[in-house]
Formats: sequence, structure tokens, C-alpha cells
Amino acid sequence: MVEDDTWDPAYRSGEHRHWEVGNPSPELAALVASGVFKKGARILDAGCGGGLDAIFLAQLGFRVTGVDQSGVALRIAARRAKKAGVPVDWRPGTAAALPVGDSSIDIVTDRGLFHILEDGERKGYASEVYRVLKTGGRAVIRGAGEEVGRHRFNPVTEEAIDRFFTQSRFQRGPVVRIPLFSKESALSCRMVVLEKRPRIQPRPEEV
Repeated sequence: MVEDDTWDPAYRSGEHRHWEVGNPSPELAALVASGVFKKGARILDAGCGGGLDAIFLAQLGFRVTGVDQSGVALRIAARRAKKAGVPVDWRPGTAAALPVGDSSIDIVTDRGLFHILEDGERKGYASEVYRVLKTGGRAVIRGAGEEVGRHRFNPVTEEAIDRFFTQSRFQRGPVVRIPLFSKESALSCRMVVLEKRPRIQPRPEEV
């Protein structure tokens, strides 16, 4: 598990290129092509890293906010966005405090953030995703599968998704196996799409 204080050095040294695709994530491109992301949607890329997915989405006309705790990563992302000629709102932030307003986001996309969070951090992150999403908004979670080994990642499993993204708050799609590509290899991963449920209003006699 990479500790928080190592992220800046990883981006400064170029180590981050090991987990970058070099192109838009294929599974993300497939979702866009399927029409899951509606025209003009506001998208939050949580743990955006060097910004490749966020820039891809901005190039398609979506309103994109990229959040990462690494200032070095955000500077890399900003340079790339400038070169691509697209506007992306880059903001420093963490999984525990996503720096956007309540019910302001249509789509949260997460490529590899949930799988580096310990269980103690996952509950807060799931609450933040719920807070920032509009009712009916979706979260797209992709990360390492259990077969990768817990010494490296806290895997994305059906049990973990149901535990933290609870049924009272989210409607869950299937947790499916996918390869998560980088320039050097493909990691066996899982992906799930979650939809924020409407808040249940208490009955008058319960108020």
C-alpha cells in the first residue's frame, strides 16, 4: 500500500507512468460510447493523478473536475490539459473531503482510488461520493480484484462495495471482472457502476 507522503515523489520521479494507460481508459471510453454519460454532464475524476481520463472527458465536452491529493500530479495534469487545449478544473483534495458542493456531480469516476483506501477510509469516501452526487447520479469504481493480493491493494469486491456503498444509498450494478491496462501490463480488476438513490423521506408520524 502506498502511503500518502509518497505520492508526490512518485509523480516527481516519473514512477506514475507505470500505472498510466497513455490513452483514455478503454472501459471509460466504452461507457461514454454507451451513452451512460449524458451530454453536458458534470464529472468528478476522484484520484485523477496525471489527468489523462479527465482530459479525455473534457475533450468530449463534459464539464470535468479532477481531484488529487498530490500537488505534483495536479501540475502534470494541468500542463497536459493546457497542451490539449481543454478546460479542466483541477482541485487538491482527498477521498475524505472531496472539494465540490453537495449534489453537484452527475458522474464520479474512480480508477484506482477505492483500491488504495483502507477499510477505515472507505466509509468516509463512500459518504463523500453520496454527498457530491445528484440523485440518480452514478459512480464508476474500478480497481484491483482480490486475486492481486492484499499486500498491495485493498481489493474491489462485491462484499466491499455492498459494505460501504450501502443499498439504502446506492443501487448497485454487477461487479464485473475487467483488465485495467497500463503502458506495461494489464492488472486483473473489477468494475461496478453505482447509482445514487433518492433520499427516503420519513413518514409524518416518524418526524
